[in-house]
Amino acid sequence: MFVRKRAGVINLRAAAAVLVMSVGLFSQTSVFAQDKTTVQDKTIGAIFKGAAKAYIAAADINKFKKDNIDELNAMDAERFEKRYARIFTVITEWPPALKSKYQVTEHMTKAQAIKNIESLDKEKIGVLIDATPDAVIAKRFKKYLDAEQPETQKSSLPEQVNKFWNKILDKFGRPAPNRKAG
Repeated sequence: MFVRKRAGVINLRAAAAVLVMSVGLFSQTSVFAQDKTTVQDKTIGAIFKGAAKAYIAAADINKFKKDNIDELNAMDAERFEKRYARIFTVITEWPPALKSKYQVTEHMTKAQAIKNIESLDKEKIGVLIDATPDAVIAKRFKKYLDAEQPETQKSSLPEQVNKFWNKILDKFGRPAPNRKAG
């Protein structure tokens, strides 16, 4: 049995995590026929969405927004267009109503991106995280694994996820956030 009793506390989270990871790792068949997402993709998506939400929950949202706006303001037009093109490949999969609300187009301006960031709060960021399809997240994670093939073959899936998450945090140039209200 996966559930252990340690100091009188049942570690159900660990049991659930092991079960979900096992199903995700060993099942490649699509059980979500409507959206054709595999259990593995759902598992990978859930892991990264959970990590992203935890990061945002612990973040000083005003500092987070200021840092991102400052970074955008410091970018020249060419750098912004290249960065936005990469981001657009993910957000293009958002539901139409959400794309319309944030005026997401292939050629969004830096001014609109800044306006969007200014309008965010933790709840809205959570909605954006949830709107990103699991298959898109899994595709990017698998692309990372392919690029890091020799390194990742020696690692377990949790180690691979941790390395990828740390790479994301490094890309943001930020360590795990200190919790502040917002």
